[in-house]
Amino acid sequence: MKMERYTYPDGTVYEGEWENRKRHGYGVWSRPDGTRYAGEWADDRPHGEGTLTAPDGSMYSGGWKKGKKNWRGVLIYPDGQKKLGIWENGDYIGEEKPVRSTDDKCRDIEIENRELTEKIQELEGRRARRKGRGISFGYLKTFNLTMGFLHLVQGGLMLFFALTIDQFSAFRTPVMSYFLKFDTEIMSLVTNPEQLGEVPFAMFVSFFLLLSALAHFIIVMPRANEVYNRDLKRGINQFRWYEYSLSSSLMIILIAMLFGVYDIGALIAIFVINASMNWFGLLMEKLNQYTDKTNWSPFVFGTIAGIGPWVIIVMHALGNADPAEVPWFVYAIIGSYFVFFNLFPINMILQYKKVGPWKDYLYGERGYIILSLVAKSVLAWLVFAGVMQP
Repeated sequence: MKMERYTYPDGTVYEGEWENRKRHGYGVWSRPDGTRYAGEWADDRPHGEGTLTAPDGSMYSGGWKKGKKNWRGVLIYPDGQKKLGIWENGDYIGEEKPVRSTDDKCRDIEIENRELTEKIQELEGRRARRKGRGISFGYLKTFNLTMGFLHLVQGGLMLFFALTIDQFSAFRTPVMSYFLKFDTEIMSLVTNPEQLGEVPFAMFVSFFLLLSALAHFIIVMPRANEVYNRDLKRGINQFRWYEYSLSSSLMIILIAMLFGVYDIGALIAIFVINASMNWFGLLMEKLNQYTDKTNWSPFVFGTIAGIGPWVIIVMHALGNADPAEVPWFVYAIIGSYFVFFNLFPINMILQYKKVGPWKDYLYGERGYIILSLVAKSVLAWLVFAGVMQP
């Protein structure tokens, strides 16, 4: 179990222990209207010993079971009157037998409540001590800002090269259409290759890194950061998957074009299939926030979708060439992408298997951010170097 503070959309605050994304252990729950519960939780509901204070000042302190008053407890009204006894499923049953003096019973409840408060304070102190060395939302905000600047510097440098160095600015890849037309001479349908335009290749590689920089900067903005933190508590980061669906899909069609895939239809298909792979990742996180047992279907479907574009790329890169004559950067791009392609799903698997530090979703989130910087930097510079191909 881990200590964490969470603020709900209506202003309600819970600070205490969590397990499997549910309130579990000791915690304090308070609403803007003054309602406050301090005590034990199980499966997201008050369970055990705890104290509930109502907005009118009345207070119940005692036993709870599945969110309802249960067993021994005392209800103190705003005017000071007390009702002490046994409760069952939220209803008052009567005084406890054998009958003891009200003062004695109240004293026992007060002692138990004091002990419970001391436990909560101890846990809160432990949380404060761990905060300095754990991964917090504040840490991730600073980390995202730092990564954004690192992406921005690299992307800006590439854009500068693309605009000022002739060899980079002159390198352009064609975009072709291969539609059918009717040839009146042979009276048959034939393929009609036609160039639709050219892509300033080096400039588009810089956009790959600049998109990532933009995503990091959006995350640290106040409103977006609130959404980001709220989703992380639920085991989701929708910003990641939407950004990946754009940036990684842009990169993969650039790699495809570098290896000779010029057909506009094939490029659109590669982009959409690769984006779908990332949307399956988002679906994986959205589905599993509600399940006790991990549903791996989106993971499997996303993996299959991710392999598809690379089948096309490898066919164009190696299919019609002597492997000994293929430039080194071709093998470097394919090999490095294969390694990084597998590191991302491995990080996800470790998160859902809760292996070691990956029990904390924020640890896996930091892993994604680090992998994103390293993978994108290596791939971007390798592909950028492809402009220098013979």
